[in-house]
Amino acid sequence: MKLLKIGLILSILIATTGCWDQNFLSKTSLAFSLGFDKAKGPEPLELITIIRALKPAGGGQIEPYNTSYKVKGASPLILREKMNQITPGEFSINKLSNVLIGEELAKTDIYPLLDVLYRDAKSNVNAKVLITKGKSRDILKDEYIKGTLISRAIQELLDSAEDHSMIPEQSLATIMPAMFDPGQDFVLPYVEKLKGGLVKVKGVALFDNLSYTGKNLIGEDSSLYLLMVGKEGTYTQFTINNPEKKNEIDEKVSFFIRKNTHKIKLKIKDSKPVYTVSLNLRVSVSEYTKGLLKEDEIKTLEEHISKDLTKQARKVTDTLVKSNCDALALGRKLMVKDPKLFDEYKKNGKLDLKKVEINPTVKIKVVDNGILD
Repeated sequence: MKLLKIGLILSILIATTGCWDQNFLSKTSLAFSLGFDKAKGPEPLELITIIRALKPAGGGQIEPYNTSYKVKGASPLILREKMNQITPGEFSINKLSNVLIGEELAKTDIYPLLDVLYRDAKSNVNAKVLITKGKSRDILKDEYIKGTLISRAIQELLDSAEDHSMIPEQSLATIMPAMFDPGQDFVLPYVEKLKGGLVKVKGVALFDNLSYTGKNLIGEDSSLYLLMVGKEGTYTQFTINNPEKKNEIDEKVSFFIRKNTHKIKLKIKDSKPVYTVSLNLRVSVSEYTKGLLKEDEIKTLEEHISKDLTKQARKVTDTLVKSNCDALALGRKLMVKDPKLFDEYKKNGKLDLKKVEINPTVKIKVVDNGILD
């Protein structure tokens, strides 16, 4: 009898909780995605919001669905006020999953866009922030990607990209404090909408202070940058040309990183900062179409990969210099080592990368991976 009463009470509590959730959703418009874009006319900003709601699914069940709302305004706060006026119930960002910023708008100061979210006590500061090729609304307007709710699909894409060392693991909470750090710049995920409605994470967008430079590190360049700063994910793979290729089948060699030892050293030579960015990587070859690797082939392959990745690392650092994006935190090292010299080499409050020397080096060691002879 006592067990029957307990079971009855639990059933009532579960039902009451479900009713409370539905009642809460009916009185609140929960934003799971926000998209900011540059607009024309007297109202220079546009905001598209993805709101999660519930609908009957038959058999007494309910299922979530997305609906989008769009407004224009002169400031982020005005955008939010207007959004609150047209959405059912109170507009809320406490379940916010991701914030998309169109590339043209991102080339201006993005701090005001994020500050209004960061200061909200109810905001989800774990939300991801990303830059979109073209307009953010072009991604969010579809509301779904292959049957998956757009906010969830974007989150899953970003999680996968973090695991595979395409983008760093970060959020609104980690980005905001870094924005005014004179010792380094930050990067954000860069995504593109493909034909057929799919969305692809391309790499990272580079920032100079608070503005997007219009330059990016794409694909393996992004992964190599993450290795340089020790922010790679659980799996990092590269594919390069095979030095021993004899036909098209033998053209590529793929390998993944087992261990990354990274260092950035600073020396002052003739009053000039000189940085050495070194990577020592232990790798496993995951695809080598010739089959078993012999000892002489291992040495040749190590030398070839080292040379190839050093060249690619130079491309990465050159891109950072051209963008004046101090994503390697070189300025912080100089601030600590010689504050007066930092003052001589700074521009717009941070290190001027065009005035310093950066020398990247990559050394490879092929380790036991199951296909060695």
